[in-house]
Amino acid sequence: MARKQTARTVVEGFLLRTRRVLAHSLIREQAAVMSKLHSGEFTLLVTVDRKTGDETHRIQAEYPPEEALESLASRVRPLILRKEPIYYEKALNALEEVVGADTLSDEIDLAWWHDYWRQVIDANLAAQAYWVETPSGSVTDRKLMYAWLYGDVIHAQSPTAPAIRDLDIDHRYYAAAPGIARICDRVIYTQIMMKGLIDSGLLVVDPEVLTSNVAVTTTRLDEPVRAFTAPIGTPVPGHPSPGGLAALDPAVWRSPGEDICELGGTAD
Repeated sequence: MARKQTARTVVEGFLLRTRRVLAHSLIREQAAVMSKLHSGEFTLLVTVDRKTGDETHRIQAEYPPEEALESLASRVRPLILRKEPIYYEKALNALEEVVGADTLSDEIDLAWWHDYWRQVIDANLAAQAYWVETPSGSVTDRKLMYAWLYGDVIHAQSPTAPAIRDLDIDHRYYAAAPGIARICDRVIYTQIMMKGLIDSGLLVVDPEVLTSNVAVTTTRLDEPVRAFTAPIGTPVPGHPSPGGLAALDPAVWRSPGEDICELGGTAD
């Protein structure tokens, strides 16, 4: 049964997700690259032929591997998808309910935070950094970001807008990377704001929300277990097994050590 959502569980879910975003390697280990993406930094090389006066121009920018950004985008997605319970707008509204409208208004401008998020996720606003002109029309970097996220990454749908169809996946990715970086910027500062409310005692959450593991860091499994063997074809007891492990028939279910010794091996 799904956990019933309350204002507090929405806020806690939002905080858990922001911690998972911040635990991503692109945030932890490649801050310089993400900062350049966020600001839209690029290099323009200009070459001038001194004899003819002709100029050539090249643009250069650095992007992380697509797989890395794709995994970061998947961690961000529940915060920007309206149907998700921790969608940023729902989380901010829940924050007002948990803290209290009057108390919260003394600490932050909630309308500003709503607009702060909307400015980076609304696909219909003007371009964030640039727009592209193609033979079929023009398209903003915002539209290209969502074409990559929902067309190339999540749903494998071909773009419908003619201008987007004129561009390949590389160009969709080049627009998406800075957009995702700017969303992560909102994640970082919103978490800082909420933790400030927690530190001041105005927002109360389950302590585990701030301390529990939110990402897998151990990729080698090594832990104690109870193991049993049985002849091939032996029905597996239902779970939970009535009577627990003590109910297993010792004539059928044996320890791996017993089998090894019977075969003449060493059970060390």
